[in-house]
Amino acid sequence: MLSMGIDIGGSGFRMGVFDITTGALQGEFHQHQHQAPITPQTLVDRLRSCLEEANWSGPLGIGFPGAIQQGTVLTAPNLGDDWIGMNLREELMGHHNGSFALINDADAVGVAEYRMGAGRGETGTLLTLTIGTGIGTTVHHNGVMTPNLEYGRHQHPRLNGCLEEHISAAARSKNQWSIEQWAERFQEGLDYFENLVSPDCIILYGGIMEHWKEISPHLSTPMPIKAARYGETAGALGAALVAVDGVNVSLG
Repeated sequence: MLSMGIDIGGSGFRMGVFDITTGALQGEFHQHQHQAPITPQTLVDRLRSCLEEANWSGPLGIGFPGAIQQGTVLTAPNLGDDWIGMNLREELMGHHNGSFALINDADAVGVAEYRMGAGRGETGTLLTLTIGTGIGTTVHHNGVMTPNLEYGRHQHPRLNGCLEEHISAAARSKNQWSIEQWAERFQEGLDYFENLVSPDCIILYGGIMEHWKEISPHLSTPMPIKAARYGETAGALGAALVAVDGVNVSLG
């Protein structure tokens, strides 16, 4: 079965169609760039245009960079406050002809990795960390995912500001840290998340993972830590999976 997934980020969105039985991309993976902050109307118009051009009639899942509840945006730290309170489901669901799902973008990555990637077959508590402009945090416990955790927005235990301000890939770029310097700071985040979640396994995802061989010797955890299986398609794939058969979610 085929399903379309869209992964919205702070600097653009990506979309593709996937075979949900294998996770394989079918055809091209389209990337569209924008600059943040971007107004809701501008981005929604671009999404509508792409959907209409694709003339897609199957399931559609969208990952959004913020907390989502019943289709409404609760937070959008990398897009701007104008998004808060917008019912994105109502804005987009009428522009294709199939089932529709809207999910936090980091949760979409977590779903892809849990269902088809590095977390497949893992039991107990699985923590997936999405390292990018911020730090996305997704927890599966015995197959049940708790959505919209956003633990990366928690106060840093030692420094001013939230965790993702100091341990994200964006923080590394801003401060021009070497991989070793960044990994030392990221270790503090790992320690915090370990104490908070008590995971049995941790999966790391994001563009910075291209340096995994350099990073891994500098990280220490009492439980297994793995690199994600999927690259840039993970968020779109996870959204596409949720659009087809939903996801086992706990609302706390």
